[in-house]
Amino acid sequence: MMLWRIEWSRTLRQKESYVFLFTWMVTLVLLGGLGQALPVASAYTNVNASLLTIIGLVLPLFVMLTTALQWGGERESKRLRLLTTYPLSMFRLIWMRYSAFLATQALIVTLAYALASFVVSMPLTTWFVLWTYSIGLIAYGAALGTFVGVIGRNRLQAVLLSFLIWIVMILLWPTILVSVIAWMPYGIQAEAMIGALFLNGFELLRVWVSAVLAAPDLFGAIYETFIDWLDGSIGTAVVGFTIATVILWMLSASAWWLRREGRHDSA
Repeated sequence: MMLWRIEWSRTLRQKESYVFLFTWMVTLVLLGGLGQALPVASAYTNVNASLLTIIGLVLPLFVMLTTALQWGGERESKRLRLLTTYPLSMFRLIWMRYSAFLATQALIVTLAYALASFVVSMPLTTWFVLWTYSIGLIAYGAALGTFVGVIGRNRLQAVLLSFLIWIVMILLWPTILVSVIAWMPYGIQAEAMIGALFLNGFELLRVWVSAVLAAPDLFGAIYETFIDWLDGSIGTAVVGFTIATVILWMLSASAWWLRREGRHDSA
């Protein structure tokens, strides 16, 4: 517990966290204020869609880069080897660092939403859904950034890998998905598109939050049944379970990689 407090206090002292808090609060206030000033902009396809787009683009990149840089710096400074000398399992060490970072970022995002809610008048349900979406992106991105930072030899490799993964999973994912599914028989394309959602946690969270905030016919009549299911309690539980499972898998893979390297170093 003492080590967790040390890690948490260390992440709280990082200046970029507070820069992110200010930037995020300004973004929420500006977009929310636009919805109040222009009634035509209050529809989902304007302000809410802009918020979801900005959240979905900025949060994964920031979280992955920050997490990967931290682990890359630990490897360069050899501090990671010192941490492995503590009487802790490798998974517990990974979990301690991950949970401390997640707690810090969750606190910052919560403060940003709380401060923005005093300025922008939006339904409490909308704020809560956006907050849940942000926490999900942070949790998933931090786990992915942890794995990238662990397998990267230094900070440069960690940054390059994180940026490449962000480009593929965020920017190019729709293009890649459509290009691959276009080669499949027409009768299974809709099912393949739904199944592919569970291959990318960022996209799964984006579709989920869109299903909760938007009308069921946003994605077309062919997906209306699935969107209705995703908006329900069972669909939400499945999304949460899927994200949590992938996070645990990535953290376990990170711990396995460190144990593997430790055996090689001792040999």
